[in-house]
Amino acid sequence: MKKISIGVDYSNICKDYNTSYLDRDNLDPATSKCMKQVLSWSKAFISELLEHFSLNLYHLSSSSPVKIEDVSAKRFLFYSLEKEITLQSFVASKTFNEYANTSIWASQSDNGVLINNDEDGGSLYFVVDENSDLHHWIQEKLAAFSLDEVSFEGI
Repeated sequence: MKKISIGVDYSNICKDYNTSYLDRDNLDPATSKCMKQVLSWSKAFISELLEHFSLNLYHLSSSSPVKIEDVSAKRFLFYSLEKEITLQSFVASKTFNEYANTSIWASQSDNGVLINNDEDGGSLYFVVDENSDLHHWIQEKLAAFSLDEVSFEGI
């Protein structure tokens, strides 16, 4: 089944802040406020997603369960000027399957969600099967957001 990547730009969450300036090492009060809003939103959204579809969180290539707090964390969601951002991938699925990379996940997985950060630290991506229940649920839950939906190939 074809995969689609649904991008959520943090400007949908922090409406009064230019999210291109987000940097996890920045202690500016407006930046901290926006980052807290994104952390809170991502934790609530991912929790609801996992609960609704009875999914568990894993790293792409590790069978150890991951906590929502590992995904809803500054080091995952936001860029750092001092250190290059580490692109990471988490998988939400009913059971763990190991994948060497996101391309293999895209070709072999079904009915799960790949959660990626972006290299600029300004968006969060949910990759799902196009026209699946997960796809429609995310679209419905985020109907008020401007979503970036693109085909997904993996790397």
